[in-house]
Amino acid sequence: MTDLSASKQPLWDSCVRLCHWAMVLLVGACWWTGENHDMVYHEYSGYGLLGVVLLRIFWGFYGSNTARFKHFLHAPHIVMNYLKDFLHRDYPRTAGHNPMGGYSVIAVLSIVLLQIGLGLFAIDVDGFDGGPFADYLSFDASRQMAELHGWVFNGLLGIIGLHIMAIIYYLIWRRQNLVVAMIHGKSAAADAQTLQAVSPWRLALGVVPVVILLVWLIRWAS
Repeated sequence: MTDLSASKQPLWDSCVRLCHWAMVLLVGACWWTGENHDMVYHEYSGYGLLGVVLLRIFWGFYGSNTARFKHFLHAPHIVMNYLKDFLHRDYPRTAGHNPMGGYSVIAVLSIVLLQIGLGLFAIDVDGFDGGPFADYLSFDASRQMAELHGWVFNGLLGIIGLHIMAIIYYLIWRRQNLVVAMIHGKSAAADAQTLQAVSPWRLALGVVPVVILLVWLIRWAS
């Protein structure tokens, strides 16, 4: 196999990679604290995850060119054509998310937002620990939100499982290490575009304070 390491080009900026791995850690933290009934740190993890998701959504519209949703969301017929050749080992490498993987990003962001939103209205069986919006609902309604909160998390686990299976498939069958690519942010694909990165000052001074403010307002909404 030809060594393409010398021709690797920057693909994912630091914000995309930071959001990706922060979501991995925070979803794990949310699961761990929830399983151990540590509601204080469960809330902290949830608010942190909300901030990361909001940042990634903003970056999907106003971030670097390769981070924008329009870069990797394709028309349905393109996705269908990709699926026809999905099992072909010699299918040309795609820079960044392939036509199917792009929609998996939207699925993950959507279900995580739904999961967090349900948690904001949920309350425990004793009526003691609840989200900031739980008081706006009846106890029974808040308990229903808590049950949905658990069910949706199972759906999230299913999507995560499919994601891991896809990573293994690409590593073994397609000989593409997607994990490493998300660490160093580079791609050796033939169609790799030049990364047009956004100034980090725009992120630090313009976006992050707004995200922090939104999360803070939600936290203290009650």
